Amino acid sequence: MRGNTWKAGVWVITSLLMIFVCSILVQAKTSDGKWLIGFAQDTLNQPWRAYQAKVVERELKKLPNVVQLITDGQGRSEKQIANIEDMVTRGIDLLIVSPNQEGALTPVISQVYKKGIPVICIDRGVSGEDYTLWVKGDNFKVAAMCADYIAQKLTKKFGEPRGNVVVLEGVPGSSSAIERGQGFKNRIAEKYPKMKIIASQPADYRRDKGMHVMEDYLQTFRNIDAIFSMADEMTMGAISAIENAGRRKEIIIASMNATSEAIKAVMEGRIDCTPLYPNCVAPAVEAAMKILAGQKLKQKIILIDPVMIDETNASKFYFPDRYTPE
Repeated sequence: MRGNTWKAGVWVITSLLMIFVCSILVQAKTSDGKWLIGFAQDTLNQPWRAYQAKVVERELKKLPNVVQLITDGQGRSEKQIANIEDMVTRGIDLLIVSPNQEGALTPVISQVYKKGIPVICIDRGVSGEDYTLWVKGDNFKVAAMCADYIAQKLTKKFGEPRGNVVVLEGVPGSSSAIERGQGFKNRIAEKYPKMKIIASQPADYRRDKGMHVMEDYLQTFRNIDAIFSMADEMTMGAISAIENAGRRKEIIIASMNATSEAIKAVMEGRIDCTPLYPNCVAPAVEAAMKILAGQKLKQKIILIDPVMIDETNASKFYFPDRYTPE
Protein backbone atom coordinates (compact mmCIF):
# COMPACT_ATOMS: atom_id res chain seq x y z
CA MET A 1 0.00 0.00 0.00
CA ARG A 2 2.81 2.37 0.88
CA GLY A 3 4.50 1.47 -2.42
CA ASN A 4 1.42 2.46 -4.39
CA THR A 5 1.08 5.68 -2.41
CA TRP A 6 4.74 6.50 -3.04
CA LYS A 7 4.35 5.82 -6.76
CA ALA A 8 1.25 8.00 -6.90
CA GLY A 9 3.11 10.79 -5.15
CA VAL A 10 6.01 10.55 -7.57
CA TRP A 11 3.60 10.64 -10.51
CA VAL A 12 1.87 13.76 -9.14
CA ILE A 13 5.18 15.52 -8.50
CA THR A 14 6.48 14.56 -11.96
CA SER A 15 3.29 15.83 -13.59
CA LEU A 16 3.49 19.10 -11.70
CA LEU A 17 7.12 19.53 -12.73
CA MET A 18 6.24 18.90 -16.37
CA ILE A 19 3.45 21.46 -16.22
CA PHE A 20 5.83 23.93 -14.54
CA VAL A 21 8.53 23.39 -17.20
CA CYS A 22 6.01 23.72 -20.03
CA SER A 23 4.66 26.94 -18.54
CA ILE A 24 8.20 28.32 -18.36
CA LEU A 25 8.76 27.43 -22.02
CA VAL A 26 5.49 29.10 -23.03
CA GLN A 27 6.37 32.18 -20.98
CA ALA A 28 9.80 32.30 -22.59
CA LYS A 29 8.20 32.25 -26.00
CA THR A 30 5.44 34.81 -25.39
CA SER A 31 6.76 36.99 -22.57
CA ASP A 32 7.67 39.76 -25.02
CA GLY A 33 4.14 39.65 -26.45
CA LYS A 34 5.31 38.91 -30.00
CA TRP A 35 4.18 36.33 -32.51
CA LEU A 36 6.65 34.17 -34.46
CA ILE A 37 5.60 33.97 -38.11
CA GLY A 38 7.49 31.74 -40.52
CA PHE A 39 7.60 32.11 -44.31
CA ALA A 40 8.77 28.98 -46.12
CA GLN A 41 9.67 30.16 -49.62
CA ASP A 42 10.15 27.73 -52.49
CA THR A 43 13.38 29.38 -53.61
CA LEU A 44 15.23 32.66 -53.26
CA ASN A 45 17.30 31.93 -56.37
CA GLN A 46 14.65 33.26 -58.76
CA PRO A 47 13.85 36.97 -59.06
CA TRP A 48 10.05 36.81 -58.68
CA ARG A 49 10.33 34.49 -55.68
CA ALA A 50 13.09 36.58 -54.12
CA TYR A 51 10.96 39.69 -54.56
CA GLN A 52 7.95 37.97 -53.00
CA ALA A 53 10.06 37.07 -49.95
CA LYS A 54 11.32 40.65 -49.78
CA VAL A 55 7.75 41.93 -49.72
CA VAL A 56 6.84 39.44 -46.97
CA GLU A 57 9.81 40.68 -44.93
CA ARG A 58 8.85 44.31 -45.54
CA GLU A 59 5.19 43.86 -44.62
CA LEU A 60 5.93 41.86 -41.45
CA LYS A 61 8.48 44.46 -40.34
CA LYS A 62 5.69 47.01 -40.23
CA LEU A 63 4.09 45.05 -37.39
CA PRO A 64 5.60 45.77 -33.95
CA ASN A 65 4.36 42.54 -32.38
CA VAL A 66 5.83 40.10 -34.91
CA VAL A 67 9.13 38.24 -35.21
CA GLN A 68 9.67 36.70 -38.62
CA LEU A 69 11.56 33.68 -39.87
CA ILE A 70 12.14 33.33 -43.65
CA THR A 71 13.67 30.21 -45.18
CA ASP A 72 14.90 29.20 -48.63
CA GLY A 73 13.72 25.88 -50.05
CA GLN A 74 16.35 26.15 -52.80
CA GLY A 75 13.82 24.97 -55.36
CA ARG A 76 13.63 21.49 -53.81
CA SER A 77 10.54 20.10 -52.11
CA GLU A 78 12.54 18.03 -49.64
CA LYS A 79 14.45 21.13 -48.51
CA GLN A 80 11.27 23.16 -48.14
CA ILE A 81 9.69 20.33 -46.12
CA ALA A 82 12.71 20.22 -43.80
CA ASN A 83 12.50 24.00 -43.37
CA ILE A 84 8.85 23.78 -42.37
CA GLU A 85 9.53 20.98 -39.89
CA ASP A 86 12.31 23.06 -38.34
CA MET A 87 9.99 26.06 -38.06
CA VAL A 88 7.44 23.96 -36.17
CA THR A 89 10.18 22.79 -33.80
CA ARG A 90 11.15 26.41 -33.21
CA GLY A 91 7.59 27.22 -32.19
CA ILE A 92 6.09 29.28 -34.99
CA ASP A 93 2.62 30.67 -34.29
CA LEU A 94 1.66 30.87 -37.96
CA LEU A 95 3.09 29.53 -41.23
CA ILE A 96 3.07 31.34 -44.56
CA VAL A 97 4.17 29.13 -47.45
CA SER A 98 4.44 29.12 -51.23
CA PRO A 99 4.84 25.40 -52.00
CA ASN A 100 7.38 24.16 -54.52
CA GLN A 101 5.19 21.25 -55.62
CA GLU A 102 1.56 20.75 -54.73
CA GLY A 103 1.67 16.99 -54.12
CA ALA A 104 5.00 16.87 -52.31
CA LEU A 105 4.16 19.64 -49.83
CA THR A 106 0.59 18.58 -49.07
CA PRO A 107 1.43 16.04 -46.29
CA VAL A 108 3.71 18.32 -44.24
CA ILE A 109 1.38 21.31 -44.56
CA SER A 110 -1.52 19.09 -43.50
CA GLN A 111 0.48 17.99 -40.44
CA VAL A 112 1.21 21.59 -39.48
CA TYR A 113 -2.44 22.55 -39.89
CA LYS A 114 -3.63 19.59 -37.80
CA LYS A 115 -1.25 20.63 -35.01
CA GLY A 116 -3.35 23.76 -34.65
CA ILE A 117 -0.85 26.08 -36.36
CA PRO A 118 -2.61 28.38 -38.88
CA VAL A 119 -1.31 27.98 -42.44
CA ILE A 120 -1.58 30.61 -45.18
CA CYS A 121 -0.60 29.57 -48.71
CA ILE A 122 0.33 32.41 -51.04
CA ASP A 123 0.32 32.11 -54.82
CA ARG A 124 0.80 28.34 -54.91
CA GLY A 125 -1.21 25.88 -52.84
CA VAL A 126 -1.67 22.23 -51.91
CA SER A 127 -4.22 19.48 -52.43
CA GLY A 128 -7.17 19.12 -50.08
CA GLU A 129 -8.29 21.74 -47.57
CA ASP A 130 -5.80 21.37 -44.71
CA TYR A 131 -4.86 25.03 -44.65
CA THR A 132 -6.36 28.13 -43.09
CA LEU A 133 -6.25 30.44 -46.11
CA TRP A 134 -5.01 30.41 -49.70
CA VAL A 135 -4.34 33.80 -51.30
CA LYS A 136 -3.73 33.46 -55.01
CA GLY A 137 -4.06 35.08 -58.38
CA ASP A 138 -6.65 33.60 -60.73
CA ASN A 139 -4.35 31.35 -62.76
CA PHE A 140 -7.18 29.95 -64.86
CA LYS A 141 -8.41 33.42 -65.75
CA VAL A 142 -5.02 34.91 -66.55
CA ALA A 143 -4.15 31.95 -68.80
CA ALA A 144 -7.49 32.28 -70.59
CA MET A 145 -6.80 35.99 -71.06
CA CYS A 146 -3.52 35.13 -72.75
CA ALA A 147 -5.28 32.61 -75.02
CA ASP A 148 -7.84 35.28 -75.98
CA TYR A 149 -5.09 37.82 -76.63
CA ILE A 150 -3.18 35.43 -78.88
CA ALA A 151 -6.41 34.56 -80.71
CA GLN A 152 -7.12 38.24 -81.39
CA LYS A 153 -3.62 38.77 -82.76
CA LEU A 154 -3.84 35.65 -84.94
CA THR A 155 -7.22 36.80 -86.26
CA LYS A 156 -5.66 40.11 -87.23
CA LYS A 157 -2.85 38.22 -88.98
CA PHE A 158 -4.78 35.40 -90.68
CA GLY A 159 -8.39 36.56 -90.65
CA GLU A 160 -9.28 33.89 -88.08
CA PRO A 161 -7.80 32.49 -84.82
CA ARG A 162 -5.55 29.78 -86.22
CA GLY A 163 -1.86 28.90 -85.97
CA ASN A 164 0.83 26.95 -84.16
CA VAL A 165 1.41 27.74 -80.49
CA VAL A 166 4.24 26.63 -78.18
CA VAL A 167 4.14 26.80 -74.38
CA LEU A 168 6.83 27.45 -71.78
CA GLU A 169 5.65 25.81 -68.55
CA GLY A 170 6.61 26.58 -64.96
CA VAL A 171 7.86 24.24 -62.24
CA PRO A 172 6.37 20.77 -62.84
CA GLY A 173 3.86 19.84 -60.18
CA SER A 174 3.40 23.39 -58.85
CA SER A 175 -0.22 24.50 -58.56
CA SER A 176 0.47 27.66 -60.56
CA ALA A 177 1.90 25.74 -63.53
CA ILE A 178 -0.90 23.17 -63.39
CA GLU A 179 -3.66 25.78 -63.30
CA ARG A 180 -2.10 28.02 -65.94
CA GLY A 181 -1.65 25.07 -68.26
CA GLN A 182 -5.24 23.91 -67.77
CA GLY A 183 -6.63 27.42 -68.15
CA PHE A 184 -4.80 27.98 -71.43
CA LYS A 185 -5.59 24.59 -72.95
CA ASN A 186 -9.23 24.68 -71.89
CA ARG A 187 -9.78 28.09 -73.44
CA ILE A 188 -8.27 27.00 -76.75
CA ALA A 189 -10.29 23.78 -76.78
CA GLU A 190 -13.52 25.68 -76.03
CA LYS A 191 -13.16 28.64 -78.40
CA TYR A 192 -10.25 28.26 -80.82
CA PRO A 193 -10.08 24.77 -82.36
CA LYS A 194 -7.78 25.94 -85.16
CA MET A 195 -5.13 27.08 -82.71
CA LYS A 196 -2.81 24.10 -82.18
CA ILE A 197 -0.46 23.63 -79.24
CA ILE A 198 2.41 21.89 -80.99
CA ALA A 199 4.78 21.74 -77.99
CA SER A 200 4.67 22.36 -74.24
CA GLN A 201 7.70 21.90 -71.97
CA PRO A 202 8.77 23.01 -68.48
CA ALA A 203 11.31 25.80 -68.14
CA ASP A 204 10.89 26.03 -64.34
CA TYR A 205 10.18 29.80 -64.32
CA ARG A 206 13.87 30.36 -65.09
CA ARG A 207 15.43 32.65 -67.67
CA ASP A 208 18.23 30.31 -68.70
CA LYS A 209 15.86 27.39 -69.20
CA GLY A 210 13.40 29.61 -71.05
CA MET A 211 16.14 30.41 -73.52
CA HIS A 212 17.22 26.79 -73.94
CA VAL A 213 13.69 25.45 -74.42
CA MET A 214 12.94 28.20 -76.94
CA GLU A 215 16.12 27.44 -78.86
CA ASP A 216 14.96 23.83 -79.16
CA TYR A 217 11.53 24.92 -80.34
CA LEU A 218 13.00 27.21 -82.99
CA GLN A 219 15.23 24.44 -84.31
CA THR A 220 12.43 21.88 -84.28
CA PHE A 221 9.53 23.87 -85.74
CA ARG A 222 9.67 25.91 -88.92
CA ASN A 223 6.33 27.58 -88.26
CA ILE A 224 5.64 29.03 -84.79
CA ASP A 225 2.92 31.65 -84.70
CA ALA A 226 2.68 32.32 -80.97
CA ILE A 227 4.19 31.58 -77.57
CA PHE A 228 2.46 31.34 -74.23
CA SER A 229 5.06 31.72 -71.46
CA MET A 230 3.88 31.22 -67.89
CA ALA A 231 6.30 33.80 -66.41
CA ASP A 232 8.30 36.83 -67.49
CA GLU A 233 11.61 35.30 -66.38
CA MET A 234 11.23 32.49 -68.90
CA THR A 235 9.95 34.94 -71.50
CA MET A 236 13.02 37.17 -71.29
CA GLY A 237 15.20 34.14 -71.96
CA ALA A 238 12.96 33.06 -74.84
CA ILE A 239 13.15 36.55 -76.37
CA SER A 240 16.92 36.28 -76.57
CA ALA A 241 16.61 33.02 -78.49
CA ILE A 242 13.94 34.44 -80.81
CA GLU A 243 15.82 37.65 -81.55
CA ASN A 244 19.07 35.77 -82.11
CA ALA A 245 17.24 33.62 -84.67
CA GLY A 246 15.75 36.72 -86.34
CA ARG A 247 12.18 35.43 -85.92
CA ARG A 248 10.53 38.05 -83.71
CA LYS A 249 8.22 39.45 -86.40
CA GLU A 250 6.56 36.10 -87.07
CA ILE A 251 5.83 35.20 -83.41
CA ILE A 252 3.24 36.62 -81.00
CA ILE A 253 4.57 36.55 -77.44
CA ALA A 254 2.17 36.34 -74.49
CA SER A 255 3.87 36.36 -71.11
CA MET A 256 2.73 36.74 -67.50
CA ASN A 257 3.63 38.50 -64.18
CA ALA A 258 4.17 42.10 -65.39
CA THR A 259 7.65 42.69 -64.04
CA SER A 260 9.02 46.12 -64.88
CA GLU A 261 11.54 44.55 -67.24
CA ALA A 262 8.76 42.79 -69.15
CA ILE A 263 6.55 45.90 -69.22
CA LYS A 264 9.44 47.83 -70.72
CA ALA A 265 9.82 45.04 -73.29
CA VAL A 266 6.13 45.48 -74.17
CA MET A 267 6.72 49.21 -74.66
CA GLU A 268 9.68 48.39 -76.92
CA GLY A 269 7.69 45.86 -78.96
CA ARG A 270 9.68 42.84 -77.78
CA ILE A 271 6.71 41.27 -75.93
CA ASP A 272 3.05 41.59 -76.88
CA CYS A 273 1.41 41.27 -73.47
CA THR A 274 2.15 40.43 -69.83
CA PRO A 275 -0.86 40.39 -67.47
CA LEU A 276 -0.17 41.55 -63.91
CA TYR A 277 -0.11 38.56 -61.57
CA PRO A 278 -0.17 39.52 -57.85
CA ASN A 279 2.47 38.46 -55.31
CA CYS A 280 -0.43 37.93 -52.85
CA VAL A 281 1.51 39.17 -49.80
CA ALA A 282 -0.51 42.12 -48.48
CA PRO A 283 -3.83 40.24 -48.13
CA ALA A 284 -1.97 37.30 -46.56
CA VAL A 285 -0.28 39.43 -43.90
CA GLU A 286 -3.53 41.24 -43.13
CA ALA A 287 -5.28 37.89 -42.72
CA ALA A 288 -2.43 36.54 -40.57
CA MET A 289 -2.91 39.28 -38.00
CA LYS A 290 -6.67 38.67 -37.91
CA ILE A 291 -6.08 34.97 -37.34
CA LEU A 292 -3.58 35.57 -34.53
CA ALA A 293 -6.00 38.04 -32.96
CA GLY A 294 -8.55 35.25 -32.77
CA GLN A 295 -10.79 36.44 -35.57
CA LYS A 296 -12.51 33.93 -37.81
CA LEU A 297 -11.98 34.44 -41.54
CA LYS A 298 -15.02 34.70 -43.77
CA GLN A 299 -13.43 32.76 -46.63
CA LYS A 300 -10.86 30.06 -47.17
CA ILE A 301 -9.63 31.30 -50.56
CA ILE A 302 -8.90 34.88 -51.66
CA LEU A 303 -8.78 35.06 -55.45
CA ILE A 304 -7.19 38.15 -57.02
CA ASP A 305 -8.09 39.11 -60.58
CA PRO A 306 -5.28 39.76 -63.10
CA VAL A 307 -4.92 42.95 -65.14
CA MET A 308 -4.02 42.75 -68.84
CA ILE A 309 -1.02 44.87 -69.83
CA ASP A 310 -0.19 45.37 -73.49
CA GLU A 311 0.92 48.12 -75.85
CA THR A 312 -2.23 50.15 -75.12
CA ASN A 313 -1.54 50.71 -71.41
CA ALA A 314 2.00 49.51 -70.63
CA SER A 315 3.35 53.02 -69.97
CA LYS A 316 0.81 53.50 -67.16
CA PHE A 317 2.19 50.48 -65.30
CA TYR A 318 5.89 51.04 -65.87
CA PHE A 319 7.85 52.03 -62.77
CA PRO A 320 11.56 51.40 -63.38
CA ASP A 321 12.43 51.61 -59.68
CA ARG A 322 10.13 48.69 -58.79
CA TYR A 323 10.25 45.01 -59.64
CA THR A 324 6.53 45.06 -60.45
CA PRO A 325 3.86 47.81 -60.42
CA GLU A 326 2.42 46.46 -57.14
